[in-house]
Amino acid sequence: NSFLTRVQPRIVLFIACAAFLVFGMSTAALGPVLSELAERTGSTLAMVGSVLTFLFLGSLVIQLVAGPLNDRFGQHLLFLVSLVLLTIGLAAFTNSRSLPFMLAFVFITGLGQGGVDLGANLVVSSAYPKNNTSVLNLLHFFFGLGAFFGPALAGIAISETGSGLFIHWIAAGVFLVLAGIVFSLPDDKPGVTPPADETTATIQKGAKIYLSPVLWLVCFLILVYVGIEYGLGSWATTYMQTSANLSLQNGALVTSAYWGALTVGRLAGAAISRRLNRAWLLGAALAGSLVGTLGLLFSRGDMVATILFIIVIGFSFGTVYPTTVAITVAAFPRDQGKAVGLLAAMGSIGGLILPWAAGILLEKISPLAYTLFLSVNALILVILFVIFFRSARKETST
Repeated sequence: NSFLTRVQPRIVLFIACAAFLVFGMSTAALGPVLSELAERTGSTLAMVGSVLTFLFLGSLVIQLVAGPLNDRFGQHLLFLVSLVLLTIGLAAFTNSRSLPFMLAFVFITGLGQGGVDLGANLVVSSAYPKNNTSVLNLLHFFFGLGAFFGPALAGIAISETGSGLFIHWIAAGVFLVLAGIVFSLPDDKPGVTPPADETTATIQKGAKIYLSPVLWLVCFLILVYVGIEYGLGSWATTYMQTSANLSLQNGALVTSAYWGALTVGRLAGAAISRRLNRAWLLGAALAGSLVGTLGLLFSRGDMVATILFIIVIGFSFGTVYPTTVAITVAAFPRDQGKAVGLLAAMGSIGGLILPWAAGILLEKISPLAYTLFLSVNALILVILFVIFFRSARKETST
């Protein structure tokens, strides 16, 4: 389902990209303000790290229910409500002085983020069914672009005003404007069904898609991926402080470099996807991320090498999520809401657990434990991909 019967695809793409730009900016700017949030609520940094858990918990809840609703009722209402929830949640949690209230409003923010994430991916896939891998990489490029600028802007705001929360207030305002634009658009009707991918096409009728081993493999892959993407992106500032004695402002710049490399990786993915099979593109990206995390593990204490490997990881991660979404949409064209909803929900579970665990390891144990955690999970990603690739080929051959 999409806006496509009454709204031009380019308008849909513009709205989705604008939402993802600000989505990325506000999400990536969370890491540099964790210390400030801890001070505001009188909590420890580890306790405030649960902000990330509640953010992904909200995303998980909405993604579990929004996929089937999208398949039945369309995208317009989901997108609109999600933008409103993001506006309210961001404005409220960044002004909270109590940790319980902050976590409650972060949960609402997560509901909005989950709806925007799911809705934008689906509507863009429907708008451009013939080259959805390329366009999805472009959509996620804007998330990466926002994520690149978010920590840097937060660092500048901290340096100039003593607070990085101003960035989140700007994001809330933009989401409100986008909600007004979406509200003014005509309601949606059933849209274009993307063509199936001959290498991954599988069960496509109703609830039977949840029985597909291919779907569950790709879902577990995205669970681990999202967990370590945010596990590094959210804690890179703190890691650079503890391992390389960088200031908070300079650590935030390293976080921006990570998200910037991820952004470039998505542009590269958009270009390469026209020449390279989706599965091989995903495999190459995961192999690169494993090299980067192993390099990070063995470069502790070397500031230049550490920054270099963080950039390698970011670049390799760039195409992973959009390419995985493209694979899932192509495999389940008639039930893409259910399939992508489950995929996004599993990603939220990863974001719920793994960044929190990474933060505990970094703060309570050591940078070595933190980097080892990232490396092991990157290895798990490669193993899951190999199993997925073999299962997909076996399933399509029967």
